Amino acid sequence: MKQQKPPDNKPAVIDLNELFQKIVFHWPLYLIILLLATGGAFLYLKYKKPLYMSSARLYLKDEKKTGGEEADILKSLSLFNSGKNIENEMEVLRSPVLLERTISKNAFNIRYFIKGTVRNKELYGPQNPLQIQVLGNSARVGNYTLDITPESNGFTVKSSRHRGDTGIQLLVHAGELFTIDKDQFRLNYNPQTAINTGATYRIRVDSVEEMAYETAEDINTTLVNRDATVVLITYQDPVPQRTADFLNALLDNYNDYTLDDKNRVSYKTIDFLTGRIDSLREELGLLEKQEEQFKVQRGITDIDAGSKLALEQVKEADLKLNEANLQLSVFDQVEDYISNPGSDYPFAPVIGNVDQTLTAMINRYEEALREKRRLSMSLQPGSVMLQNVEGQVTDTRKTIRDYIAGYRRSAGVVQQQTQHKVNQIQGRIASIPAYAREYINIKRQQTVKENLYLHLLKKKEEAAVAYASNVTDNKVIAPAFVPEKPVAPKKSLVFISFIAAGLAMVSAYVYIKYFLNPRVLSKKEIEQVFHLPVIAEIFQQEEGLRGLNTGAKSVLREQVFNLRTNLKFLLTEHTGPATILLTSSISGEGKTFLSAHLANALTVNNKSVVLVELDLRKPKLSRFLGLDHHTGITNYILGHKTVDEIIRPVPGSDGLFIVSSGPVPPNPIELIEGQRMIALLAALKERFDYVIIDTSPVGIVSDAKSIAPLVDCTLFVVRYNYSFKSKLVAVSDSLPEEFYRNAGVIFNGIEQDTFYPYYHYYQYTYEETKPEKGKWVAFIKKTAKRIA
Repeated sequence: MKQQKPPDNKPAVIDLNELFQKIVFHWPLYLIILLLATGGAFLYLKYKKPLYMSSARLYLKDEKKTGGEEADILKSLSLFNSGKNIENEMEVLRSPVLLERTISKNAFNIRYFIKGTVRNKELYGPQNPLQIQVLGNSARVGNYTLDITPESNGFTVKSSRHRGDTGIQLLVHAGELFTIDKDQFRLNYNPQTAINTGATYRIRVDSVEEMAYETAEDINTTLVNRDATVVLITYQDPVPQRTADFLNALLDNYNDYTLDDKNRVSYKTIDFLTGRIDSLREELGLLEKQEEQFKVQRGITDIDAGSKLALEQVKEADLKLNEANLQLSVFDQVEDYISNPGSDYPFAPVIGNVDQTLTAMINRYEEALREKRRLSMSLQPGSVMLQNVEGQVTDTRKTIRDYIAGYRRSAGVVQQQTQHKVNQIQGRIASIPAYAREYINIKRQQTVKENLYLHLLKKKEEAAVAYASNVTDNKVIAPAFVPEKPVAPKKSLVFISFIAAGLAMVSAYVYIKYFLNPRVLSKKEIEQVFHLPVIAEIFQQEEGLRGLNTGAKSVLREQVFNLRTNLKFLLTEHTGPATILLTSSISGEGKTFLSAHLANALTVNNKSVVLVELDLRKPKLSRFLGLDHHTGITNYILGHKTVDEIIRPVPGSDGLFIVSSGPVPPNPIELIEGQRMIALLAALKERFDYVIIDTSPVGIVSDAKSIAPLVDCTLFVVRYNYSFKSKLVAVSDSLPEEFYRNAGVIFNGIEQDTFYPYYHYYQYTYEETKPEKGKWVAFIKKTAKRIA
């Protein structure tokens, strides 16, 4: 039989049909994994803490989505700018600063548990039989774990830190102050709940700051839709009641925070006006006393009409001059405000008749500061968004400075003109008698201060009304609710995940076992590497069979006879005695075993067969047949023995003889390639119908290659789940085409009851000989192999 034509070199692909067959073959393994995955899902659901999610809806006023040009005009005319950027407000709701305030104010960082065997049960609200009080700043206390055991005379408290530090043990009484490290606590009973004296309770006091950053990951904010200004806030927690309580407390703190932010404008305005009014009140009091003293000393009750006219004119000019000076003082205040980046905004409202352009600029500047402050609570200093806002603040500050510089130049001209007019009027007053002139000056100062005092009182009342009418622009339109069902873990998803993971793992195992196995597992893999016909498939020998006695109905006997039949087809073109060589890629693939059994099978029909133990380096054939190898080929080649002296019959097998290897020589390859070896094989072919040669592995030494020209047929033995594909590839690549005549492959050692598509062909001869009990044992073994 000729060698098959090598197939095209195409990349190996996975045969899905073959993979499916392998998966079906391993159905007991899949069944076990499905049961284990289902049990694992049950255990996971039993001991995994469920998570509950509550949600709330908050309405926010967003200037970007309300109003338009009219809103921009109102904003520029407004003294108090309260516009919001809704995206920033969503970040503020999740900011650690606001969360710290919420957690600390409501003691959400203190959690109570009752210890269990596997999992601790958390207690919340009225369920807590214990109440712990943290003395001092609770926001700075944290990372404590207190195990409380009720005793007859108090509590046994075992303290440890969350990070595994060695703690202390204390005996404390209810209401008694006790100290751990530098922190002080007080433990009391909850009068509304009875305590279990046989249980151990655990109290965790977490760090407020750390908990705030962790909680920020559990809070999600999103817009209800693109056009709305309603924010949906969700929060997840293992305790359903605390989920709603936390969200409602967070929204209350957010409203307080935004209202406080608005009230700070009124606080600064009222404080500014109060200081100026108090100062003017003192000045007016001094001027009134001075006028009274002047009238008493001079005895004046009235002045003439000319003096009155001059007084009115100078009063009007002084009022304009004071207004100009007041405006310049406000500009000084604005410039000082924008020049001090660390000042605590907002700026006090502008007093007087300053144009609305500057007011709008200040509003935009404060809006940029407000946005910068809110972003800094949730973003890192190097954030691009924060840097952009910082750039807006800088640009607005420069614009205000340039505007003030221009206004100062204009105000300076007006101030000079007004002062010149005052000087002219004062020149006319100089012609009035001295006592009248002095009185006019006193009255003039008093009138100016009085008008300014009344103006400031009016502004203070406006600020007070604005402060009293301040309300938040936010509205909680849907408060948080107590959820009834957990959102995680979801039972269906858990079961699907466990089962899918189990099936994926088993499928990966099957794929690795068959498709990524470096060893040969199928006839197809042999043909892909060797491009030679597989003439026989030999199953693993049954237990209890030794030597050549295989039994009349054994699977091995039938398969060896099948090998004998296929060998004759391989030698169809050959006539006369045949020399058959058996080799393999590595040691242990069963070539010696098959050489003996093939030779025994060829003795049928009175054929004479001789076995040649040509593995001179590691002879095993003689020992397998129960003989020694002390005399044989080596003795003949060295001339110490004749052919007749080295041929021995095999006991128990008529027509079967053996030529042993003889003593192990130091130079086997020289002996094999010598003329004496050629003569020996020629002499054996003259005396026997078949010469079966058991030689060394071709993948290790070159003995088989050296004797290949002298043989008529070469059989390569490949062992199931033992021979390496890489070794076969190396052997195939090292052999030129038609190097071995009439070559074929024997697939040896195929395991029974494993995934191999041809084992059932021989099952009938094997099953018939088994008793009932043995069939059950065989079934169990077969199922076990389908699992492995």
